[in-house]
Amino acid sequence: MVYKQKDKRKCTIHLCRRDLFLGIKVAWHWALKFVWEDGYTETYEANKSRGGMLKLQYKEGEPEKIYDWEPWKVYPVARSFSPSEVMYQAERLFCVDNKYRLIFSNCQDFAESLAKKFGVRLHLGIFKVFRTVATLGLDNIIQH
Repeated sequence: MVYKQKDKRKCTIHLCRRDLFLGIKVAWHWALKFVWEDGYTETYEANKSRGGMLKLQYKEGEPEKIYDWEPWKVYPVARSFSPSEVMYQAERLFCVDNKYRLIFSNCQDFAESLAKKFGVRLHLGIFKVFRTVATLGLDNIIQH
């Protein structure tokens, strides 16, 4: 069966991360990869761009290949939904508050908020503590 963007089907959400400091592994950039039962994949992430947040979508696969992304956790989703519904929810998040803030409105907050729209809690507690400690005062250094 060939699915369309609006066709609802089962999906898993993959939390992916990459190191921001070239191997030091104290701060991470996060992305969500949605993988539907037919293999169709989309990746969503938030990046700092001109004082706002920018959503990047990659069809057919993984986050951007130039970075060393690692899969971190996989979350099954209880209900079926379509790729167009994910896009709609992601765009709504950017309409609410698209101002980038290093500690309180960044890639991790976007990933948590988007996953929550589909009933998934990411449980990033200890990484939130590390993120806050590792990034205090580094806003001019970290450009992600």
